[in-house]
Amino acid sequence: MNTSRVTIASHLNQTNQDTSAELNNLIISSKVLESVPHLGPAGRLVSAPVGHALEAAFDHSLGDPILWAWQTHRDLKAAATATLDGTGQPEHVALAEHEISSIHHPEVDITVDQWAPVTITFDLTLHFTLEGLLLTVQGGLLIGLGPGACSADATLSTHGFELSRSAQYTLHELITLHTGLRLLPASAYTRRSA
Repeated sequence: MNTSRVTIASHLNQTNQDTSAELNNLIISSKVLESVPHLGPAGRLVSAPVGHALEAAFDHSLGDPILWAWQTHRDLKAAATATLDGTGQPEHVALAEHEISSIHHPEVDITVDQWAPVTITFDLTLHFTLEGLLLTVQGGLLIGLGPGACSADATLSTHGFELSRSAQYTLHELITLHTGLRLLPASAYTRRSA
């Protein structure tokens, strides 16, 4: 897949430009909403709004969980501390093949007529396998990515409904470092500028 910005929504939807339409069709075919108490047959009528709500919830960069995990990586934090004053050479941190998993529980609230609102909780599991790569750290920031490859798997499920998608990406498709990524607590950078 070659897009300018890979989001969770665009990763889940690899066969159709309209992610919410695909989610709507999957929700209808799985009959997940019809099994929700108080909805019954009305579940078919709210599948489109549920698909739109999920698409909006998934309009986030697919690479964000990777960056979050790297912010906790011991070697990257050590390189950030060593380069924090910004006067020395950048440090390069090699990461061997590694895996990152991230689990989320997006919720959609549905209100039909006078019934009390119904909340449907979905399970979203993201799993990344990253091949060996070189990261560059300077001034306490992650500023560069080597030409690494990443396989990404996403699974969205609830009440017998499941949608799984896998794809291969280069890191530059998933992650953009415009101004660098802070690897240390904000207070470390405040002390540096003081």
